[in-house]
Amino acid sequence: MNPSRAAAPFATLALLAGGLLAVPAAAQENSPYYIGLSQTLSHDTNLLRLGKRQAAPAGFSKSDTSSTTALIAGIDQPFGRQRFYGNVSLRANRFDKNKVYDNDGYTASVGLDFSTIERISGSLSASANRGLSRFNTEEIGLLTEKNVESVESVGATVRVGVVTEYTLEVSGSHRRVDNSLDDDRVRARNFRQDTASVGLRWRPSPDLNVGLALRGSKGTYPEFRRTATGFEVDRFDRQDVDLTAYYRPSGASWFNLRLSEGKTEYDLATRRNFSGLTGTFAWNWQPTGKLLLETRYTRDTGQDSYATSFFGAPATTDYSRTSDRFTLKAEWAASAKLLFEAGLSHADRDLVRTIDNLFLPSDARGRQKSSALTLGGRWVPARWVQLGCSIESIRTNSSGTLGNDLKGESYACYGQFTLQ
Repeated sequence: MNPSRAAAPFATLALLAGGLLAVPAAAQENSPYYIGLSQTLSHDTNLLRLGKRQAAPAGFSKSDTSSTTALIAGIDQPFGRQRFYGNVSLRANRFDKNKVYDNDGYTASVGLDFSTIERISGSLSASANRGLSRFNTEEIGLLTEKNVESVESVGATVRVGVVTEYTLEVSGSHRRVDNSLDDDRVRARNFRQDTASVGLRWRPSPDLNVGLALRGSKGTYPEFRRTATGFEVDRFDRQDVDLTAYYRPSGASWFNLRLSEGKTEYDLATRRNFSGLTGTFAWNWQPTGKLLLETRYTRDTGQDSYATSFFGAPATTDYSRTSDRFTLKAEWAASAKLLFEAGLSHADRDLVRTIDNLFLPSDARGRQKSSALTLGGRWVPARWVQLGCSIESIRTNSSGTLGNDLKGESYACYGQFTLQ
């Protein structure tokens, strides 16, 4: 990487830090607003997620170093019985070798929590993300052009019975995913989904909360398959019965549970049809004031686990039929200013072919098992500055026609300066 180019973000950070130090103490008192700047440098030994025996195409590098500069701002303002909050992050992502993937992106969200004098409360929320996407390579293969993915979502929840033992809860959401690349393989992933649920929640004590709800989802892939006259639209319907529970047996331990019995049916990608039990179980345990352990197991269909994937932001993209994921995370506060983290995750995905590919049989399928180990630390020498580093190692093994065996490591360090 060009030294002057790599040093430029740090020069900007230094100027910002100098400005923050010059701000009078009275101006640095906590307020509902904040603004800041962050800089991340990272290196990935398998940025392109190539298989163990797969070489990078001409003009591309399997490993690369990247720089992400972000401007962040936000607000968290309570007023009366309400609370308004929002945040935005504007990112500039640059790569040293694979410059075709250079991109600018953003993440933004806004929300309102409200309650009335009577027994009605709820929340409204909206979010938008834009950034470079990395699809799984089982069907699409390596994208040698930049594809920018935009994700927008809105949601609302209304509860009746705030101060009673029983609460009626109604919620709805809409999600939209669009891709910039004019490639049929990518356009097939453009996506729309509407979800609604209604349920009853029972709270006999502050430490126990049990809910039962009916949930329905309708989704479309508007450009799923090209035909001589345009595109075929693939639609799916999903219905679930959700049992949820929260239990806190002690001040040091608490559990979250969701069990869903449901059915998902597609018009065209019928190999992804699913009927059965899904859910999530999470256990948090804090044996001491400095140590926190988090354990989570999730089983769900690939569509429910859909999330965008950005360089510089941890996320996944999952188009599998089903996905089982186990994660274990530990946080240790060595002091009030120094925190260490360690994480271990394992995912088992049932893969099926969902888009046309001349090189794959129509009944192509596979199984992919992935493991990841992460280590990191965070230092907060002052309330307006945060520094940290992390290391991640991934291993993936597959069987069947679909899937890919790969490995890789990534290293990242960042600095964030915030004025509030």
